[in-house]
Amino acid sequence: MLQITVINESTAIADGPVQQMLPAFSTQWNTDLNAAWGVGAAQLSFSPKSATPAPGSWWVVFLDNSDQANALAYHDLTNEGLPISKIFVKTIQADNASLSIGASHELCEMAVDPWLNSAYQDMHGVFWAGEVCDPVEGDQYGYTIGGTLVTDFVTPNWFGHQNAQGPVDEKGHAQSAFQVLTGGYAQKWDPQKGWQQVTGAQAMKSSRVAHAPTGSRRERRARQWQHWKRSQHRFGR
Repeated sequence: MLQITVINESTAIADGPVQQMLPAFSTQWNTDLNAAWGVGAAQLSFSPKSATPAPGSWWVVFLDNSDQANALAYHDLTNEGLPISKIFVKTIQADNASLSIGASHELCEMAVDPWLNSAYQDMHGVFWAGEVCDPVEGDQYGYTIGGTLVTDFVTPNWFGHQNAQGPVDEKGHAQSAFQVLTGGYAQKWDPQKGWQQVTGAQAMKSSRVAHAPTGSRRERRARQWQHWKRSQHRFGR
């Protein structure tokens, strides 16, 4: 079974509240996300600061301030080359956003797209990045598990699989494939321009071209995996 180590390096939240989120995150991964995406079972465990995470485990790390422009949280690779989600507590708090939404967002996307390179082709030959929470991003679309608010996420139907039946996102907020909700975004590949960001009702229209901040998902995709740099950690690990 996949092991996911949760580490709290933030000074803005105590260990207790982080640990209280884990049952909801585990249920979402093993029940909701696994049913939709077949990601397999995972065990989430909390690691005290003084402990060393088990070799081969994926990491979720709560930190204070973002180390990338415009990023509340993101997932990357550890020094072992394994997936890591970074959750920036003070940055999220300053944005008045939900910490549990931010953490579950990265967990879900790390589960479905652990190597940051999955994409799905639509009927017009356009490739869409396999980031499953971005199109329905936003606290207002989340749902609670055991009193903890977790993110909504899209199902494979969102990517327009032929003859697909059922909802296009977990909570039924989106009504059609490739619909991006208000406050959300998606990324599609233009052979001439590279990865383009689409927001709101622009999903089936011309996308808004915006500068991709260094370290953002779109910038890392455009950089291609050969030029990625391993995540630099200052966790005492």
